[in-house]
Amino acid sequence: MGAVSVSSTSFCLRCLTHSTLSVSIRAVFIKENLFVKLYNFDLLAYPHVPTDAPRTPVPSSYFDPVKGAANYAEHLDEMTYCEELGFDGVVFNEHHYSAYGTMPSPNLIAAALSQRTKKIKIGVLGNILPLRNHPVRVAEEYAMIDCLSNGRLIAGFVRGIPPEYIWYGVNPAESRGRFQEAFDLIMTAWTEPVWSHDGQFFKLHDCAIWPRPVQQPHPPIWIAARSAESVEWCVNRHLPCAQVYQTTGQIEDTFSYYRAKAKEEGWDAKPEQFILCRHIYIDDTEQKARANIEAAMAYFFTVFNRGFNEAINKDAVGKQLQAALTSERSFSYFREGNRERFDFSKMDYDGLVKSGYLIAGNPDSVAKQIQDQMKQVGADHFMGMFHIGNLKHDKVINSLNLFTKEIMPRLR
Repeated sequence: MGAVSVSSTSFCLRCLTHSTLSVSIRAVFIKENLFVKLYNFDLLAYPHVPTDAPRTPVPSSYFDPVKGAANYAEHLDEMTYCEELGFDGVVFNEHHYSAYGTMPSPNLIAAALSQRTKKIKIGVLGNILPLRNHPVRVAEEYAMIDCLSNGRLIAGFVRGIPPEYIWYGVNPAESRGRFQEAFDLIMTAWTEPVWSHDGQFFKLHDCAIWPRPVQQPHPPIWIAARSAESVEWCVNRHLPCAQVYQTTGQIEDTFSYYRAKAKEEGWDAKPEQFILCRHIYIDDTEQKARANIEAAMAYFFTVFNRGFNEAINKDAVGKQLQAALTSERSFSYFREGNRERFDFSKMDYDGLVKSGYLIAGNPDSVAKQIQDQMKQVGADHFMGMFHIGNLKHDKVINSLNLFTKEIMPRLR
């Protein structure tokens, strides 16, 4: 993993804040030790949905544009601040029709952030390819972002959450086919000066996209994958795999399956192929951490359930969606006891921490939780979801500061 204890160095990194960590010391530390890559992952939830709001769908009248604008500004400030703190990147994704994540176009956030930062990686994980009317537009916009950021884009692709197929009027049975064809088309557009495509869903002749990405032949690609079919697809293309909403044991199974399939194909999957994402909150004491994060997690689950879970739990619709999106073998690789989805919204604070879904506590506790999980799943990329639900901005900043001062040096 490359993690190193602070005591093993000739100077005390724990005593240094991000502002006092000199360039020369940082250079020595980078040279002497391997680095775990660290990112801030932001869902950009809307924090003002009242408890008595209707369930699914939540009427858009509950979105206050003035408060929404302030929320966008707050999150962009936090993302920009992560560059000053020394994070490797900030990452965000695409969702629709929900207060759970108000980023229907993460590419707009990426473009805005490209003009407010200079060094930090900008990850979009990712564009939902089956819901996009045309993958060429994705290729073009990602290429623009890579140019605007001078080669700092991480290009992510996902299939999306099942209810979004209903709301967008896309046949979920076409999900995997649309995703794979769109991906292949984007790769062709990025790497061929003039190209044609004759597929099931898209037919194009003599095309040439402008602009081209700065990173050649294309930006690094990340995929969120859980089913056996999706993991195998990633392995076949040597693409990194990201995971979040599972227990640590389940994520260990997913990454182990990836390694096993890679071995079958004749190559070894290294830790840099795997990205672990977790809700995270750090405070001065265990008691403060628990007191401040419990309400934010409860709000998070409220908007998550309103937006998605209830939409797929209608018996007939739920079964049809699952049948269209997964197969009998999709999750057969999990060990006994890990095959069923857990309803984390019904867990208390202790249960969430024990499952690994939430990492929280004082700096010493949080550092150990991250190190233990990273070691268990064998990942070298860690994404922390620091802004959880309706957590206040000052609490997010304090958590980020403590992470940078007390935890980041131990992970690197």
